[in-house]
Amino acid sequence: MNIRNGLKKSGGSVLVISSLLLLPSCGIVDWVKEKFGGGTTGDTGQMALQVPTTPVATDGSPILATINGKPLITKNMLDNEKKKLLESNPQLQAMIALMDEKQLDRNLVDGMTSREIIRKYVADNKVDSSDKYKKDFEMVISQVRDALNTRYFMEAFSVAISDGEIKSFYEENKESIPNLLISRGGVETTGLAFKDEMQAKEFAAKARANKNDIMRIAKEAGIAERVKDFKLVNDQSVGIEPELRDKIIEIKSTPTIRTFKIGKEYWVVAADKLEKAQYRALDQVKDELRQLLEKDKTMKRFEEEVARLRNEYRIELNEEFFGSSVDNAQAVQASLEEENLQGDERTVKAADASSNIPKTKSPTGVI
Repeated sequence: MNIRNGLKKSGGSVLVISSLLLLPSCGIVDWVKEKFGGGTTGDTGQMALQVPTTPVATDGSPILATINGKPLITKNMLDNEKKKLLESNPQLQAMIALMDEKQLDRNLVDGMTSREIIRKYVADNKVDSSDKYKKDFEMVISQVRDALNTRYFMEAFSVAISDGEIKSFYEENKESIPNLLISRGGVETTGLAFKDEMQAKEFAAKARANKNDIMRIAKEAGIAERVKDFKLVNDQSVGIEPELRDKIIEIKSTPTIRTFKIGKEYWVVAADKLEKAQYRALDQVKDELRQLLEKDKTMKRFEEEVARLRNEYRIELNEEFFGSSVDNAQAVQASLEEENLQGDERTVKAADASSNIPKTKSPTGVI
């Protein structure tokens, strides 16, 4: 099965679900407008609870679906919904391009029809008249309103990130951001341990005289199985004694043979070469870092603006209700002191009680 045929089959169900979820909205603003019912009741802060009723299609374009013999969905309605779907979900463009257009239209009409069936059922059965429905409706509308308020509030901030800021952030954080690091680098090392210091020094001297080839010297001595290949040793290396690891990563010149006393052992290590840490090039991650910095700067601006408006709107909290942190700390300290005092009193009473117990002689006659 090729990609195109697969999308015709599996992509259909995806788009039906997409149409069910997205076609009533296809943009959060349109969704809110629809849920508001095109008007308000009284104060603008309270919207009318209104579930859209099934429309009667009379735009003159070809009818694609009917309900009880009356037009339900027309070609113009389909084109409009398709346009909104693609505008609000550009990620669908690539998948849709591989689909048969008629199949796509059928999937979208199926989704639109399902939506209208649900609307009609809700209206006919007065589901939207129940207290639970109204409560849920108001809760969702409140959440959407707050989300929109926050979005438009933050859009008022204009933040700009310079190339210099991106470069500085890259240089300062490239070691701590996981997706920037390709290799930590380190010291390419092999080594073996001796119990006797003189044996370790003699082995190290032979290795230096043979181009630092400790494996060759170890084979000649019949101890090759004791040689350990630590590969690249860096501050994140595991499976190596931490003290030995720390001494190895301090090596700044290679190739070299070093001897270290670690605990009761003497380690002879061959540091063959240094490998610097490798990172993704700045040009490869520049856009990602710009987005990261923009989000960070926007949040800082958000907090600063909220703080400014808090002062401008003269927001005051009843701190007595919450209690200050100092008061809370003092209360906790007083409680601990009281508990300790009571504990001391119990200890004293227990000691007094034990002093009243008659003393008896031990089997040895010592009290």
